[in-house]
Amino acid sequence: MKHQKNYTIFDKEKIVAFFAILIIVAAVAFWAGSTFAEEEDGLATVYVMCDPRPGRYVHVRRKPSADSMELGRLECGDSFLTDGESKNGWIHCCNIGENCGGWVYSGFVTVEKPEMVMQQYCSVSRAKLIIRRWQGGPQVVIDGKKQYLKNCEDVTVFCIADGWACTSRGYIKSEFLEVDPE
Repeated sequence: MKHQKNYTIFDKEKIVAFFAILIIVAAVAFWAGSTFAEEEDGLATVYVMCDPRPGRYVHVRRKPSADSMELGRLECGDSFLTDGESKNGWIHCCNIGENCGGWVYSGFVTVEKPEMVMQQYCSVSRAKLIIRRWQGGPQVVIDGKKQYLKNCEDVTVFCIADGWACTSRGYIKSEFLEVDPE
């Protein structure tokens, strides 16, 4: 006579495995959501990193969209308090604009204060480095041609923060740049 064991979704091993996975997912979600160093009241201080030359700035928008009305402008190194990020990559500004709020695109925001360097650097990568429009953003394209920085090619670096360098040509990962010895 054959014996069959009936399995149910309430088996002890399955319940333990389910809760273990649930705890791991919750821990990862909590860790991923804590990008900014929190201060009092759940707010975090962040900084703007953009081209610091006169007339260059980052827009503060009424809503999290490039098409939204401009509330103000921020320059490189300016800081603001934030309480979070939108689903489409915009950072909420708690102390800027009308009614104490506005939005800045996250590609121009860093957790650490940008170090102003204003110096020539050269590429130390064996591969061509992609030049981006903002941190982690799309590649710069000029007249239909993708822009790269070749090995040993020079570029002016304005500032560095969070592993990115804001340069005269766009944003480049700072780990692939060294101060030009000349």
